Amino acid sequence: MSATVTPKDLEAALPDVATRVRLRGLERPAEVYRDRWGIPHVRAQSEHDAFFAQGFVTAQDRLWHMDFDRRRALGEWASLGGKSGLETGAVGVAGDRLLRRLRVARASKADYEASSPAARSMLDAYSDGVNAFIETTRSLPIEYSILGVRPERWTPWHGIAVYKVRNMLMGTFEAKLWRARVATTLGPERSAGLFKGYQKGHLVTVPPGAEWTGDDLEGFAELEVAARDLDWLGETDAGSNAWVVGGARTASGLPLLAGDSHRGLDTPSVYYQIHLSCPEFSVSGYSLPGVPGAPHFSHTQHCAFGMTHGGADYQDLFIERFREIDGRREYLYKDEWHPAEVTRERIEVRDGEAEEIELTSTRHGPIVAGDPAKGHGLAFSHTGTNSGTPWPNALYEILHAKNADELEDALEEWTEPVNNYMYADVHGNFGYRLRGRIPVRSMANAWRPVPGWTGEHEWQGLIPFAEMPHSRNPAQGYAVTCNQRVTDDSYPHYIGLDFAPEYRARRITERLNAIAPGAATVDDMACVHAERTSIPAGVFREAMRNVQAAPGTASDGLAAVQEWDGRMDREAVGSTVYAATRANVMRAIVGNMLGPLAGRMLGAKGRGAPAHLAQLSSRIVTGLSRNDAAMLPEGQTWTTVIESAFTQAISELTSRLGNDVSTWQWGRVHRTRPRHPLSNLYPEVSALLDPPGVTAHGDGDTPLAGSFALADPFFLTGMSVNRYIHDPSDWNKSRWIVPLGSSGHPGSPHYADQAEMWSNVEYVPQLWDWDEIAMTAETYQELLPGE
Repeated sequence: MSATVTPKDLEAALPDVATRVRLRGLERPAEVYRDRWGIPHVRAQSEHDAFFAQGFVTAQDRLWHMDFDRRRALGEWASLGGKSGLETGAVGVAGDRLLRRLRVARASKADYEASSPAARSMLDAYSDGVNAFIETTRSLPIEYSILGVRPERWTPWHGIAVYKVRNMLMGTFEAKLWRARVATTLGPERSAGLFKGYQKGHLVTVPPGAEWTGDDLEGFAELEVAARDLDWLGETDAGSNAWVVGGARTASGLPLLAGDSHRGLDTPSVYYQIHLSCPEFSVSGYSLPGVPGAPHFSHTQHCAFGMTHGGADYQDLFIERFREIDGRREYLYKDEWHPAEVTRERIEVRDGEAEEIELTSTRHGPIVAGDPAKGHGLAFSHTGTNSGTPWPNALYEILHAKNADELEDALEEWTEPVNNYMYADVHGNFGYRLRGRIPVRSMANAWRPVPGWTGEHEWQGLIPFAEMPHSRNPAQGYAVTCNQRVTDDSYPHYIGLDFAPEYRARRITERLNAIAPGAATVDDMACVHAERTSIPAGVFREAMRNVQAAPGTASDGLAAVQEWDGRMDREAVGSTVYAATRANVMRAIVGNMLGPLAGRMLGAKGRGAPAHLAQLSSRIVTGLSRNDAAMLPEGQTWTTVIESAFTQAISELTSRLGNDVSTWQWGRVHRTRPRHPLSNLYPEVSALLDPPGVTAHGDGDTPLAGSFALADPFFLTGMSVNRYIHDPSDWNKSRWIVPLGSSGHPGSPHYADQAEMWSNVEYVPQLWDWDEIAMTAETYQELLPGE
């Protein structure tokens, strides 16, 4: 495949955002002002028209983005991307085969049917707005020219599918599959020592300020069963921050809410900034292109809200036994054989032969691994696809909540992902709630794939919404969630096994407690966003005081760490030397502990192996701080391990950056690398499609996030894909930023015009006042009803 694109072609593909346009389906005139960053501010005369206009303006800026996500969700990417799309998507995630097996289309349609009339009307109006743009535009995004295709019409349930593909793969099934793979490879006894869970003394989310006091996980028995029941397995092949500060701690007397979502850097940016206003509601925040409303990191005229991933377990894997008899397939359940649902689907492949795949489902869900024809498979059981759920109701009701009580009520129908949800209202209330659906079942389900044929591991309902962890107006005057463990060991229900270490939460909590009572401002929240002191770096820096280095480059590198303040600044040389040394320590210890699986863990993507790598990394830091050598190779000490890792780091950095240590600033190697989904397919036009990279502070342990994979250090793989500060005392003081820009068009000046500000931890104002919006608008467009 090849393509020819010029800068003029990019410019010609831009939408008309200034000419008055008549749109079939719009009921009354609506106005669209785009500010100097291209962010649309929509003023409509009814909520129908607000959702319609949201669909229209989103399609103007992001039609290719939302269409790309739709094709991924429906398992249709290979029809554009070729054979590689069968196994992996365009951005390295699940390919068409798996997404077909996950039955995203069926689940999305079921959710739409289960939703309230108001929620369906919202989805309908948004869809009509998208189609109005497709019908009236004289230009289409450049991607359609490159691929030689045209967009298909949008249907209301497509928005649900887009949301699912962006979130359902953030669940726990990969972690369970990884634990099972480790058990079958290394054996249960060796494996059990690798999975100890959350560490004692680390912060939990609720109650605010409390620490985890529970015991280490003991999983030998469960891993032993996994190793036995999955001996055929070899045949099968973000984070975020949010916090809220109560009015007693702020200068205004009303709460402040801030946060940022950590994900990989998509091109264009995963979230789309938008402001909608109509008589029924007003909202300013981040939407997901293709999905109406702004449910996650936004504020209405009454409430502000932000969220992080909850780390909850709401996906199970059931091991199924099959047989073929008289031309039909059956699965075993409670000593009886039941008919399996078997269908076939055709996946179109660009420049290749179409592929027919067989899909099998049982009472537990679709088979996503294994081979039923050979007698075994893994069924995927998931709150978001097992049956239709009316979670779109929450999309609608959040917009209409007039206070914290109504906002919490609006969350009750939410299904997935299970989120830590922070909120504040204009009446002074603030708090936290875990939202989403978590099944009640045995702890065996938590550890591993479980037998589906016994009936012993069935779901026993859901954790009641009223019993989900929550905190309203806590006495501490704040709440902080950074993907750490949700609650303490007194909580009666199982939520999950895998949580992020406390480091980000600890630093944010310390920063909030350092602000004088009654003094916190928006500027203080911005300073917390910029917090980049690394707790693990401080541990390594102290340990490296015992390292000996030869004169010259090594001595200079060691001095850079020893004299460094532990802040992961992009200008700091100590950041670079520390990161390289720690990476080599990780490789040495993980290689010793995981043997043949070490390479897979260190290079893996997704949420299976990386989640366990984060746990091991945290325990390495703890072991180093306590001089506990239990994790080290036999005969080694922390001093010998670190000296070897440091020597290797100096060699690697010299080869990469030269002999002058003073030039080894963290920003030289720690950068974003945005890649358009078509760049790999059409490298000859990648220079026109890919935005420039920028330098970044931070790492995976700092609130100012900048994680990287050990397989490709030190380019960012996880970062703040938005930052927001909401001020209920005056919404005009709120701020926001994204790492690229509002537009998805490579030829637009707003494709990446926020990148440098994002890199510098700066913001653009989150405009709210309509007089200011109108007076400072870059463009104005009137939308009129038409035939």
